[in-house]
Amino acid sequence: MSVVINTNSAATVASNNLAKSNSLLQRSLNRLSSGMKIVKPSDDAGGLAVSMKLSATINRTNAVNTNIANAQSFLQTQDDAFQVAGKVMDRISELKILANDVTKNASDIANYDTEFAALQTQLTAISDETFNGVSLFTSGATATTQGVATTEDGTASVDIDQAALGNNVTTITGAANLAAFCLSRTSLQESKRLRPSEPKTERRRIDSPSLQTCL
Repeated sequence: MSVVINTNSAATVASNNLAKSNSLLQRSLNRLSSGMKIVKPSDDAGGLAVSMKLSATINRTNAVNTNIANAQSFLQTQDDAFQVAGKVMDRISELKILANDVTKNASDIANYDTEFAALQTQLTAISDETFNGVSLFTSGATATTQGVATTEDGTASVDIDQAALGNNVTTITGAANLAAFCLSRTSLQESKRLRPSEPKTERRRIDSPSLQTCL
């Protein structure tokens, strides 16, 4: 049975002080166990609002950092694909020169054409490569620009390009054999433009032979 004090004012004050001390002790234990100064809104409503705003900003910034890292991985993969494509076209140009050797017989030319067909398949596969389901290169005639935000509020961003590799190598992949095209020099370019206030364009260039249909 509980004891109720009605007339002893000193005992009533002591009971109230004990209850207050228990409340303060509980608040201190909550802060110690959670490691946070503000455990519930009643601790500091204004401070809690500021804390929630800053936490949301940090979370968005972390998400932006993740997106930037993924974009860097995309560009690195695309760059590796460009390098492999360049080596493939270099080999095709070498085969073209070898096939023009007057000392090569029909069997030698056929062997060169067989390797050329395999390189065509490889080049087509490279132009169709994807990164997490996203095409490394656009299937259109010109590059496609994608924006990557670099701040959590989206006020600054970097443009990355999906180069039109497939369109640039159609002369190669569509040739029937080594005799169906001629050699010339050109460049494959991948550009990365900073926006919105910087007009300067940073370009990465991979020199490769461009193959043109013989007329």
